[in-house]
Amino acid sequence: MQKILKRVATAERQVARRKATRDRLHFNKERHDEQYGLKNQANIVARDIGRAKQAIRDDWNLGPLAPNHYTGEAAAQYGAISEVRYKNPTSLRNEQKEARCAWLGGYKNMNLVPGDRVVLLHGPDKGKIGRVQNINHDDASIVVEGLNKSNIKLPSAFTSEDNPPVLNIELPIPISSIRLVHPVFDPKTGVTRDVIINQLVSRNFAHDRITGKVEWTRMVPGLNISIPWPKEADKEVMDHKIDTLRIDAEERTFVPTLLRPPMPEMVIDELRNKYSKFRTRHEPEYIQRREAETQAVKDRVHLMDSMRSPLQELHRAERESKKKKGKPRLSVEMLEEIGKVIAKNRQRTLDAAGISDAAAAAPSEQTNSPIPSSTESTAPPPSA
Repeated sequence: MQKILKRVATAERQVARRKATRDRLHFNKERHDEQYGLKNQANIVARDIGRAKQAIRDDWNLGPLAPNHYTGEAAAQYGAISEVRYKNPTSLRNEQKEARCAWLGGYKNMNLVPGDRVVLLHGPDKGKIGRVQNINHDDASIVVEGLNKSNIKLPSAFTSEDNPPVLNIELPIPISSIRLVHPVFDPKTGVTRDVIINQLVSRNFAHDRITGKVEWTRMVPGLNISIPWPKEADKEVMDHKIDTLRIDAEERTFVPTLLRPPMPEMVIDELRNKYSKFRTRHEPEYIQRREAETQAVKDRVHLMDSMRSPLQELHRAERESKKKKGKPRLSVEMLEEIGKVIAKNRQRTLDAAGISDAAAAAPSEQTNSPIPSSTESTAPPPSA
């Protein structure tokens, strides 16, 4: 059991090391891609600014003779920015996201969803109101419908006669540059008008254990006013010619009876693997084919036996004769000869050690004392 536990612990450590290595490589790759994207974006911005400055200098110095770079196919791309500048290639850290979403009650419980009306605080569209189209949680930015629009150059692969080389779309806006707009009723004047909400907090959390969703209420601190969530628009369902009508799907086309099986016999082969090795019932044709294959293997073995050389035939006959005789048995004469050889070898060993048969047969008084050799003296010790 200890060995099994050690193996399990070793396997877990190996898996943890491999996962850590994969995570480290993935993190390094993402970081390299982000740095490359930022560097590429900075180079493109610097190039566009340099071209604009050079155009101003040429216009000042040359006047009507200043070159016009936006001619021909590039004439329609005047004032457009590269598609690389459309989005920031990096993702913000958690503290940066929290700083951007501080007025919304934090990044985790963001009190902003698509469909909310917001107002811009910065940029050329400052003070304009629009609806949120989508939210990017990686860099805490949003896209507002009809605001902060710019011309984006399209790659040549996407341009054609029908598609222009420039696309006018909305650019992402940081969440810190917007504020929520909602109509609030004023009890003093009795008028409902749009109000810019500068702070929101989350209250009354409700966790659904079945779906795992968390719902809460967004409140304006200090005023005790609840801001309702925008209603989700119903999905528009369109009928197409290839759609199956409900009356056709619910029509009963099969009525089982006792006169025929409920399903064709060929369906069994579709439900069960016809050629599975675990199948016990096979068709006669399949059994005959398998038996023919087995017999072909046996015939090939016999064919190899018929191609043996005379020496191989002799060795094969000798082996068969030895198998027929069985294991050999020792006779009395053989045992006597073996005993003579054992006695002769024993006598040779005793003669080499200088010991007689009587001394070798008698038990020694001191078991740990070595056997005296022929060179040592056997005289008794002197008396005291």
